[in-house]
Amino acid sequence: MQNNINELINKSVLEIIEHSANDKKITALVQKHEKKIHFIPTKYRVLGGILQSMNIQFGNFIEVLMKNLIDNEQKYEVLKTYTGKKNNTFSLSNINEQLIDKYITKCQTQNINVDNEFVILQKTIFENNKKIKNNFITFKHDIDLLFKDKTTNKIYYLEIKYNDDHDTGKFVDINRKFIKTYAYLLNEFNLKNYDSLVPILFFFNNKKMKGNIYVPEGTNIKRGKTFFDEFLTTSYSSVENYLTELSEDKNTIKNFNNLYKKIIKMNNGR
Repeated sequence: MQNNINELINKSVLEIIEHSANDKKITALVQKHEKKIHFIPTKYRVLGGILQSMNIQFGNFIEVLMKNLIDNEQKYEVLKTYTGKKNNTFSLSNINEQLIDKYITKCQTQNINVDNEFVILQKTIFENNKKIKNNFITFKHDIDLLFKDKTTNKIYYLEIKYNDDHDTGKFVDINRKFIKTYAYLLNEFNLKNYDSLVPILFFFNNKKMKGNIYVPEGTNIKRGKTFFDEFLTTSYSSVENYLTELSEDKNTIKNFNNLYKKIIKMNNGR
């Protein structure tokens, strides 16, 4: 089992490397830096640019890792038409968009029972989708992870974050986007009930930094070990322990050494 986990994590690392450092991107960086006067050799500037991009994409690595962990489970099917895509096209009625914005404002200005109010919001969005046939707005939207339970046919939408440590403004935006994406997806699929699609705001880290006034904890917010225990046969501790040592793992070092060799080769051997 542990070897399988290690393989999944290494596969996720490779996906990020290949996305950040494919031939097209390396060629573009080499051409860009060759035109610049600088005391740092081109190959190191190219490598530095790629490493900086990967560092920024650590959140993307967690998304890829979670997708691979779910894909490894026999009982689930990752819906790859949507998962990981940055330009999914969805539509949302004007009424539901206004409903969500009013809900966000209500959460901010009133002392509500979020467990009850969030369910009411879900049901209202679902009922509106069945009744409203026009006045829709079209959006391009990314989906972190969408998967289906093969036994129950229930669909799970995950918005994936590493840490629950966002500033206030961004925190509001994350929750607004999360709820609107759920509404897009309800409109996308022909579902019999509102709860046939379960939205989950997932934090990989177990730490809870602040209370969420928009989304219920436990049912629609899940953190680290809680999610793993409920959905995966892989233990959270085994993944967390391996990630702690990941940067010095021989396979990770090999992958980055190969990347450096590739840059040298594409820089005419220099």
